[in-house]
Amino acid sequence: MYNKSKHFDGALLLLTGACCAIGLLLAASMEYIGENRSFTSGSVGGLFLRQTAAVFAGACACGMLSFVSARGFCRSAAAVMLFGTALTALTFTPLGVSPEGSDDRAWIALGAFGIQPSEILKLCFIISFAAHLCVRRDRINTPSGLGLLLLHAAVPTGMVWMQGDQGTAVVFMVITAGMLMTGGLKVKYIIGAMLASPAAAWVMWRFVLQEHQKQRLAVLLDPSLDPLGAGFQQTQSRLAIAEGGLLGSGLFSRGGELVYVSQSQNDFVFSYAGQVGGAVLCAAVIVLEFALVLRLLSLSAKRSGAGRLIASGTAAMLFAHSFINIAMALGFMPVIGVPLPFISAGGTAAVSMLAAVGAVQGSLFRGTEKDNVQNLITEV
Repeated sequence: MYNKSKHFDGALLLLTGACCAIGLLLAASMEYIGENRSFTSGSVGGLFLRQTAAVFAGACACGMLSFVSARGFCRSAAAVMLFGTALTALTFTPLGVSPEGSDDRAWIALGAFGIQPSEILKLCFIISFAAHLCVRRDRINTPSGLGLLLLHAAVPTGMVWMQGDQGTAVVFMVITAGMLMTGGLKVKYIIGAMLASPAAAWVMWRFVLQEHQKQRLAVLLDPSLDPLGAGFQQTQSRLAIAEGGLLGSGLFSRGGELVYVSQSQNDFVFSYAGQVGGAVLCAAVIVLEFALVLRLLSLSAKRSGAGRLIASGTAAMLFAHSFINIAMALGFMPVIGVPLPFISAGGTAAVSMLAAVGAVQGSLFRGTEKDNVQNLITEV
């Protein structure tokens, strides 16, 4: 009888658990300190309980998906993508809402709760794109094969861009690029994309980006252009990290004042970590996040078929989130609203990312090599 318990990757689970633990620790810190000090926008009351519930739900999803093989994921790929797309489409109906202080219509209101469908859509896309790449593995380097794959990726990317969520659109682009390269895309296409990027950037600047988005890019080069507007959040973020020094002010210390940084519990949690935990905690976060990405890439390199692609897609997703979020906090990238994996507050993101880790476990370790999706082309 197949013993699934022998086929978990302990290092992957350990790194994921460590990131979640830091996220819960910071949530508890914010809730404790926030009782008598204002250091961020929004309420932090009940934050620890909400985030604990999200991590628990995500751990359950991780456990369940770890029992689904690559065969199972690929057989359900079309239904999974349809579900994610339909859920995201609801944001364009009266159910769709924009959080306070945000121009992204990327949430669905469900009574006192809300979900962000684009976070779920990322996992749905990774699974469906992995199946699509396996089906077209012999035609990925033909114009028709590559064109259909890019059309597949354009659907979720376009939907989240229309929501106003450019950060998530960028994440989809990174996932697509990572999975295409893992799937065998030839170097000539990669070089071609690099050569075309300046022209694409000009088109984006000239015809696509709105004025407030251009302003966010401009203040990266010169924060004095709008120090109290577009540049304020990142200026405060850098100041908060600098104030933390080596060891920070203390995770549960109520003495002194904290530098105010909007969205410290979400997009700018890295600056809060630096302020209360110092450079030591920031370094720990960076090491854990990127060690997790490297572990996923290592697992991907040792496998083939859909499992390899799901692992590389998850690695690309977590890399994009980690790199962009930390770069935003340090002022090296514009503010585009991308959470730090497993550490930023946010129930939908926590559940979907933990579910992605479960999908990697299941697709890589469940079943035998004969169950590899490359033998299922006629069934997909």
